[in-house]
Amino acid sequence: MIDYQKDIDYINLKHEFDNFYVQKLLPILRSHEKVRLRYLTAFAILVGFALLFYPAIIKKLLESEIGSSDDLMCGIYLGLSCIVIMMLIGPIYMYKKRVKPQIMPDFANFFGSFYYQYEGTIPDPYLMSSDLFDDYNQNIGDDFFSGTYEDVRITIAEEKLRFAKVDMNNHEMKKKVFSGICILFEMNKPFKGRTVVLEDHGLFNAFHKVKGLQNVKLEDSLFEKYFEVYSDSQIESRYLLTTGFMERMIKLRDLYDGKSIQFCFRNNTLLLAIPTKQDMFEANSFFRSNINKNKVDIVFEQFYTIFSIVKLLKLNQRIGM
Repeated sequence: MIDYQKDIDYINLKHEFDNFYVQKLLPILRSHEKVRLRYLTAFAILVGFALLFYPAIIKKLLESEIGSSDDLMCGIYLGLSCIVIMMLIGPIYMYKKRVKPQIMPDFANFFGSFYYQYEGTIPDPYLMSSDLFDDYNQNIGDDFFSGTYEDVRITIAEEKLRFAKVDMNNHEMKKKVFSGICILFEMNKPFKGRTVVLEDHGLFNAFHKVKGLQNVKLEDSLFEKYFEVYSDSQIESRYLLTTGFMERMIKLRDLYDGKSIQFCFRNNTLLLAIPTKQDMFEANSFFRSNINKNKVDIVFEQFYTIFSIVKLLKLNQRIGM
């Protein structure tokens, strides 16, 4: 996590949040603890069932005449394994689906006014037209927030984008395209065109051209080192990517430890794509006590980091960026 110990704004807001946690969030978490224990009991029963019957079924299959067909046996093993895995995942999934919509709206509304949806996603047409991602045909959503912070309309979505295809042996193959958070901001600076800013790939930039857009060269050498800019308007791209904005975007990149942040200006919005391996916004536990202040503090910091982008990029100001 980022060290915010010298950030006065963070320290003051964290103090307010700790009071909010005691008064608002803690009673909700306590009420969900009994729910967690019920689902955990169901999980334990299913584990016992799997340990007892799964080996016996496999042994029976090995002793049967079906064993003469290796391909058929592999298919049966795979099918049974999938059934067992789905059975074990079931209680965990159902617990999250039931509990998260009851706590995450309150969590997000500490910062602003937000709507929450479990497994929500930003519409595919918008993501695909941003040119920030390779081709994909599967969009798996997790936590989804949409609302207002500091008078700025924001949508935050955990997205897992994959490209799935079936090979000649009828086996499905999946390629990970993107895993992380997508943040959509409504801009206060009007524009008509499209500007796409991708991670700089050095000599390989020739293979990352964006169809229909021109390559834009900017005067900021450090920004040019990290990013490659494409736009349908050289003038508008410079209108959007001011010296101050580029400096702040470099700081944002550093804030996320140099991760390959990419972004797109389109339809008066700014879409940020930030890859991360971390499972975001997990304030609830399944295998441990639901009342876990450490997990809550981690989620608070995740929200703070995201919302700090508004101030860092000065998106809440009605003047130039």
